[in-house]
Amino acid sequence: MNKTENQNMPKNSILKIVAIVAAIFLPTIIGIISYIAAQNVSVNAGNITKLEITDADGNQFTLMANDSEDMKDINGFVSINDNAESRSSLPSEIVSDSGLFEFKYYNYDRVQVYKYYFSSDTNNAYFVDSRDNCYQIVSEDAASFLSTKYARCLYDTTAFPTMTISEETLLPVEAKWEYQTYGGAYVALDGIETSAKSDRVYEMKGAFALSFDNQPDDIRVTVTADGSTLYTGVYEEIVNTSLEGRTIDVHVEADWYENPAFSGKATYDFKAKILVPAAFYLGRTEVEPGEFVVISARNVDDPSAIKFTSDPDIGYTPVFFQDGIYARALVPINMNFDGTEVHITCTYGEVSQPMTLNIKKKTFGSSSIAVTPTVVSQTRTETTMNTFKEAMAPIIAETEATPLWEGTFHEGTAGGNVRIGFGRYVTITGTSETFRHEGCDYIVKYGEDIMAMNNGKVVFAGYLDYSGYMVVIDHGLGLKSWYAHLNDNIPVQVGDTVAKGDVIGHGGTTGFTSLDPICHIAVSVYDVPVSQYDLWDNGVQMEQ
Repeated sequence: MNKTENQNMPKNSILKIVAIVAAIFLPTIIGIISYIAAQNVSVNAGNITKLEITDADGNQFTLMANDSEDMKDINGFVSINDNAESRSSLPSEIVSDSGLFEFKYYNYDRVQVYKYYFSSDTNNAYFVDSRDNCYQIVSEDAASFLSTKYARCLYDTTAFPTMTISEETLLPVEAKWEYQTYGGAYVALDGIETSAKSDRVYEMKGAFALSFDNQPDDIRVTVTADGSTLYTGVYEEIVNTSLEGRTIDVHVEADWYENPAFSGKATYDFKAKILVPAAFYLGRTEVEPGEFVVISARNVDDPSAIKFTSDPDIGYTPVFFQDGIYARALVPINMNFDGTEVHITCTYGEVSQPMTLNIKKKTFGSSSIAVTPTVVSQTRTETTMNTFKEAMAPIIAETEATPLWEGTFHEGTAGGNVRIGFGRYVTITGTSETFRHEGCDYIVKYGEDIMAMNNGKVVFAGYLDYSGYMVVIDHGLGLKSWYAHLNDNIPVQVGDTVAKGDVIGHGGTTGFTSLDPICHIAVSVYDVPVSQYDLWDNGVQMEQ
């Protein structure tokens, strides 16, 4: 087209071209203008597609604009923003004293993050918008927010109480709960978990007992069995009704009403069986420091559930084992214990039984042992003793779950010539170092037979620098006997079963000892050394 033709183009053709270009690009231009405008305005309910809330405890909520219920809440939050009054900055105490809520408003492809600060004081609620502008929320709006589920993290009264039976949680069949907000309103808690009554029978050990983490102000109980009512009334008086050994149907109504911060009601229906209460016995009521006592229990089907406390604390937690109709545990009293009695409490299920163990006064003497510095430097060093402890730790920790011993205990040697007794303060003449003796040293002839103190299983037979050649026998329930400084002629090996009086080694001079043949024989309950003296005459005294 030449210049003349272009100049002669009709005006209506030009207008058509302009209209076409405008039709093509105008929507994009409008969208860009709207998007730019959206970047620079506060959130508007009409433009919000989604709202994400993170409360002060990190709980998250997602509200969608296409959900009518969620949109009601979104409109409420936008109204809070619109009603707020501009402030120059946040008060300094607000950040530290308030719970921080983060709101993410999704508008087009943009996310605007607002930070809200709420506390118990509805007159001191603030928010900071995405452009760091600060606003104070009016008191009525703050109170309104504090009544929503999004603010529950600010209260310690919004958790529905938990009821347990023998440490098992039981859900109510019906429940309701209301908590008071900082604005003064009462809000009903939703989402309380309930469950229909099942045929499961809950076992109560020793007594009918209910436990709540938030104790009700009133508990009423109805107990029936085989169509007959055995009890109906307040929970506190059910102890006067004999229910042992029976399978019962239980109906519980619990009420919380005396605390102004909350109120509630719950109904529970379940089956239960009241087991015969546990009973505990001491095998001995009096011991010396360094001796041990056996605790026996009846009516216990899970020994691991027995709880033990002592006053003063003896520094030992016994392990209970099933032994026929009994549960048993050995409880050692450390040789250094200087009290006159120990108050023991054993708890199983709903039964807590106190017992008193009298501790007789005992004075331990002193002795000396002639071991050359050369032998000490080879056998009794930090390295050799740590190596010994590390090697013995797994052996000490394991034990037979039933008592293997029978009757009284053998001394372990034929002559019974004790050189240094249990618990004495021993001084090494070559180094002047003093230590407590944890067993009995017997004077023996080289190669003399050393015998098992009682029936048991060999759990160690070998050599360590500190002990020399040694044999350890497990007698069950944590009770072990130790035979050290033997010669290298050991006739038993790990895993062998031995009887009282069987030869398990021979006298020697190995390990930390003098040049004269001896045998160190000791007894322990797990890792606590105990005296063997009473075992020679009386054996292990257990309540039968």
